[in-house]
Amino acid sequence: MVGKTSAEEPFSPNLLLTPGSRRPIRLPRATIREVEAYGFAMAPPRRDDRFKQASLVIVTYNNLVFTRLCLAALLVHTTYPNYEIIVVDNASGDRTVGFLRELARQQPHVRVIVNASNRGFAAAINQGVRAATGEVLVLLNNDTIVSPGWLTRLVRYLDDPSIGAVGPVTNRCGNEAEVDASYHTYRAFMAFAQDAMNQRAGACFDIPMLTMFCLALRRDTYEKVGPVDERFGIGMFEDDDYALRLHAAGYRTVCAEDVFVHHFGEASFGELASRGGYGTLFHANRQRFEEKWGQPWQPHAHRRSLPYRRTIARIQDLVRRTLPVDATIAVVSKGDKELLKLDGRKGWHFPQAEDGGYAGCYPATSAEAIDQLETIRARGAAYLLVPGTAFWWLDYYKGFRTHLEKKYRVCVQDEDTCMIIALDQDVIEPRRSEAV
Repeated sequence: MVGKTSAEEPFSPNLLLTPGSRRPIRLPRATIREVEAYGFAMAPPRRDDRFKQASLVIVTYNNLVFTRLCLAALLVHTTYPNYEIIVVDNASGDRTVGFLRELARQQPHVRVIVNASNRGFAAAINQGVRAATGEVLVLLNNDTIVSPGWLTRLVRYLDDPSIGAVGPVTNRCGNEAEVDASYHTYRAFMAFAQDAMNQRAGACFDIPMLTMFCLALRRDTYEKVGPVDERFGIGMFEDDDYALRLHAAGYRTVCAEDVFVHHFGEASFGELASRGGYGTLFHANRQRFEEKWGQPWQPHAHRRSLPYRRTIARIQDLVRRTLPVDATIAVVSKGDKELLKLDGRKGWHFPQAEDGGYAGCYPATSAEAIDQLETIRARGAAYLLVPGTAFWWLDYYKGFRTHLEKKYRVCVQDEDTCMIIALDQDVIEPRRSEAV
């Protein structure tokens, strides 16, 4: 528990933040060793009653290294004078509870609630809010790293009574709050966050939905809208639901472009995905959401950066030059309809829901990916297009890659743009290009 300490930055500049693998997510061993060595010997914040009290609610379930990263940065980088941290643990089976209790003993503004069973994300959040004393409530995932001044800037946005909730931009969240971030080290993350603060000071935009990896709202807003809906169990779709409820109550949801929070993403759900349960939970909660609201769930939009727009343009050009005009092309995507605009060719989402829209989540296993591919091929897809941003599929779904290599042929290969695979041996031979 006790190790090196720091009153300033908790970690070395070259600490690697890039995971070595995902689903389940794994950090480099050197990163884990350094995080485990940090001793948390910092002074508690000085209270200033001129500021509203803020309560930060964090849910934990195993993944101690992420919790240590999160809390170390939180305690060092939160310069806002009046705040408390409430950690609700959902029956972790690792050393998380012992660490949290020791930290609460050292830091009087940290409180810990330990559940005897995993109550799920929504129930634990509501439990933490009930124990909170602040006028401002912040829901924060334990797989985040905050940057200096983050809380002060988020709270400032809530001075606007029309704003019901505000969240930061981040490197990973799956909607318009996600920005391109190419950093790999702690120092580069800090520099990136500082640039966002300097270059986009005071800038925000209305966003349809704020993911709850980091979300701030006033207590009176929470009391008016109500607690997070616990029907969604261990998680997923509770943030979509809460956004609609905020809008129904007349509030705006906004994204602050001058606050950047690092988000590893799927620290807990990655374990679920590796066991094949992610898709089952996703579809069950999607059904609950749609039954509650009487409308189909829509995949979230993404911010299209200049490099991404250029990639789409290169894909469209390659398709135009190499594939028949009557081709039907399945495109690996996360629901981005822009990727389906292929110069008159018919583009389909892959993976695909029964109605033809994006399935909403990736396959759990290679076997599931293969089954979905063969289903969409039977429906008439003649090609599979894998954008460069989705090349990770071929590493993660190794059985799927082997299936493609054994049964089909690559007709277009461009390392910077995409790969196109012909799915029908009887299809018209595509025109060859320089990219082949």
